[in-house]
Amino acid sequence: MIVAVHALTGAALGRLCKTHARAFVLGALSHLAADLLPHRDLEVAQEALLLGGALGFVGIRRGLDSREFAGAVGAAVPDIENLVARVFQIPDDRLLLPTHGKYHGRKTRGLGGQLALALICTASLLVPAGSCQPTPRHGN
Repeated sequence: MIVAVHALTGAALGRLCKTHARAFVLGALSHLAADLLPHRDLEVAQEALLLGGALGFVGIRRGLDSREFAGAVGAAVPDIENLVARVFQIPDDRLLLPTHGKYHGRKTRGLGGQLALALICTASLLVPAGSCQPTPRHGN
């Protein structure tokens, strides 16, 4: 999975959490789940550029001290292992995270699924915070 998509997913899920720590952990767990899906990885330079854009967007939109940003970072952190593996040419069967090796999602050539997920998560971050809260009912 493209690390920027992980970050955007983690940010969207971070909105659901009451603390930064929970947002970070939920982001990391979402990384594992998303890696099970069929996906295509990009070159390191492309991944880095897209991740910078995703984190920049979340930071500007929600703030660097937000639960959304904590979720984004939590979701991106597991891919440090992929970066290290590519730089030092470590084979997949020697990686620590099972979704980076043995349980990695089927490789695909298309990016449509990842793009759709990124757009949905981005759209959720464009909705103002608190605007989806139920309106209190008076008079009951």
